Amino acid sequence: MVILGMKVSFLIYNSYSLKDKRSVIKSIIKKTHNKFNVSISEVGAHDTLNQGVLGIAVVSNNRKLCQQTLDLVLKEIEDNGEVEIHSIEREEL
Repeated sequence: MVILGMKVSFLIYNSYSLKDKRSVIKSIIKKTHNKFNVSISEVGAHDTLNQGVLGIAVVSNNRKLCQQTLDLVLKEIEDNGEVEIHSIEREEL
């Protein structure tokens, strides 16, 4: 069994309230979960208006498949026009 995860920190454009931030983050979480069937959650920067931190995890019996899935998730988040990724931390368990 292979478990890969990553923590993605990003800046949210046009976020002037926590409601704006929640809207963008919930949209990313819902689209990503539905499209890739990964575990995803907001894990940091809860009170910062224009910054978000998501934790994403994939479980499989194939390491390469896990890496490819995380790469596709990252591309999906980058292609979202509302955010700019600042840092990515990857982990393997």
